[in-house]
Amino acid sequence: MKFLRGFFIFLGVLLLTALLAVGISYLFKPSEAPISGGMGAISPEMVEQARQVSERVGQRMSWVMVLLSAVLQVFAWIAALSKTRGVKASGRDAGHTLELLDAIDIYYDLPLYFGLLGSVGSFIVITLYPSAGLMFAYASTAMGIIVSVILRLGYHTPLKQELLMQTGGAE
Repeated sequence: MKFLRGFFIFLGVLLLTALLAVGISYLFKPSEAPISGGMGAISPEMVEQARQVSERVGQRMSWVMVLLSAVLQVFAWIAALSKTRGVKASGRDAGHTLELLDAIDIYYDLPLYFGLLGSVGSFIVITLYPSAGLMFAYASTAMGIIVSVILRLGYHTPLKQELLMQTGGAE
């Protein structure tokens, strides 16, 4: 079971790293719009080209924000699991282990904070590029909520219940 969990974590990190690399390469991909080479005043075609380029850059930057948020979520997941394993391996009695578990509670909230950070970054992109869309900001927050719930329900709560059962329910 430990091997499978480690394998899937590795696979997830690898996948998110690949997505980040593709997203960044997509962000810096040269524009397909030809640049008109006229002299003098700005033509309506040039204004339209600038609008199209701005729209593409805004979309790309939003995707980079989502990919960055996903990488931060994986980091938060790994950090929470690492700290939880450290608490389990401490070899202390159940009461002291409960105190240690409460001390690392912030690691289970990291995905929420990283999700909000991604949302703020996406809203900054939207401010600069209004056509970027709100979906990316909301996706970042949703990722943070989902990862935090998975960590709490999958790791934190079962361990805490086990420790409470060992101490006889007194905290």
